[in-house]
Amino acid sequence: MTTNDLLWSQNMAIFLHEALLRKREVLRLTGLSNSTFYNRIKAGVIPPGVPMGPRLKGWPASEINAYIKSCIAARDNVGGGAA
Repeated sequence: MTTNDLLWSQNMAIFLHEALLRKREVLRLTGLSNSTFYNRIKAGVIPPGVPMGPRLKGWPASEINAYIKSCIAARDNVGGGAA
């Protein structure tokens, strides 16, 4: 097993248990830019983070996974997507 395989396995294990993801990980998983991420929160598309400290927030892995699934469902309902 390569290092990348191991890291992928560890990241996928997060989704098996509830975990709070830091913003960097959320941006990596969703592919969103920082500004788009906060615009989606403002629009109510992505729930706001959970306070973990005075200046620290985390996003539940289940909520981020639900957002990703909703993007896939929206693509499928349109009947395709980018080629």
